[in-house]
Amino acid sequence: MPELTLIDTHAHLDSTDYNEDRAAVIARTFAAGIGVITVGVDLPSSEAALKLAQRHRFIWAGVGVHPHEAKTFNNEVNEALRKLASDPKVVAIGEIGLDYYRDLSPRKVQRDVLAEQIELANQVDLPVIIHNRESTKDMLAILRAHRPRRGVIHSFLGDLDLAREFMDLGLYLGIGGPLTFKKNDILRDAVTRIPLERILLETDCPYLTPIPYRGKRNEPAYVCYVAEEIARLKGITSEQVARLTTENARGLFNI
Repeated sequence: MPELTLIDTHAHLDSTDYNEDRAAVIARTFAAGIGVITVGVDLPSSEAALKLAQRHRFIWAGVGVHPHEAKTFNNEVNEALRKLASDPKVVAIGEIGLDYYRDLSPRKVQRDVLAEQIELANQVDLPVIIHNRESTKDMLAILRAHRPRRGVIHSFLGDLDLAREFMDLGLYLGIGGPLTFKKNDILRDAVTRIPLERILLETDCPYLTPIPYRGKRNEPAYVCYVAEEIARLKGITSEQVARLTTENARGLFNI
């Protein structure tokens, strides 16, 4: 296995978007020296994520129930996630969180399920991967009440003040393709001033493809474009961004 130079901390390699060429996507990822955390959104996709991780040395898994799927969560699912989390290739509970944009599960259900999964993460001593969309007030309240021991805000898109609120809770910020989009000046300003020690790189592939491939399917190999944009904003080299964000990911996820 080549030395890892970057880690994509949030991917969905089980997605049907990869059904025709998943092996080729993974091969490109491996050739580029990129490690991947592939993340579940419900019990079946969490099981699929773990199976992928078990087959590849440079892939790890997150297991959890996304807010869109919160209505599927029950005690049996919770116990199944707990069992999955005992596997050494599972490095996080996630993707979990709140999504008030689509409201595909009732908001109270989302809040209750998020709280339960934070408690699970604390019990099994794993970090959380948090999804937050148009739900920041409730998200902050739940995080302050239930205090995950460690974790990351996935696809952070806020300003510097919000970044500081999450960092004050001990969380990392996941930065992905939207940083390269022309209209995201507020995010670019925040990333310029967020300490690199608190940033993780991610793609959220097959979604949120960075420029220059925006509009096409995303994949882990494209995480380099996120690193390059962070380097440009901070006036440092891409190699420095890669080295420190990889150290961050290794430390948070114990990989």
